[in-house]
Amino acid sequence: MWPKGKTMELKKILIVDDDRDLCEVLASHVVNIFDDIQVACCYDGGKALQEINFGGFDYMIFDLQLPVVDGIELIRKTISKPENEQAKIYVVSGNIDEKAQKSLDEMNIKGYIHKPFTFQDIFDMMKTKF
Repeated sequence: MWPKGKTMELKKILIVDDDRDLCEVLASHVVNIFDDIQVACCYDGGKALQEINFGGFDYMIFDLQLPVVDGIELIRKTISKPENEQAKIYVVSGNIDEKAQKSLDEMNIKGYIHKPFTFQDIFDMMKTKF
């Protein structure tokens, strides 16, 4: 992902959050900041797994508290597939306790931020970690 003005090939990003409004606003914000990006949103872990199996995403942003399949399990299932080896996974959640943080560290998550967050927080995470 590159700030507007720089050109790269089209990248695909998946945002998964059960808060539909937050997911849509975050998607809109990401599209406005970065060029050459295609964004998809899912509102539960089960649908996200279907998208991931179909999709070939370069980047994924997950909440941890999701219906159907929780965020930690979603990450485990995602990284267990060889085709997702190169995907970069980020977490944006209001519930990153010590146990979750340890799991995220063990799974080599590229970054995580706590809710509530600002869009500057998202930009900083994406700019420095993507």
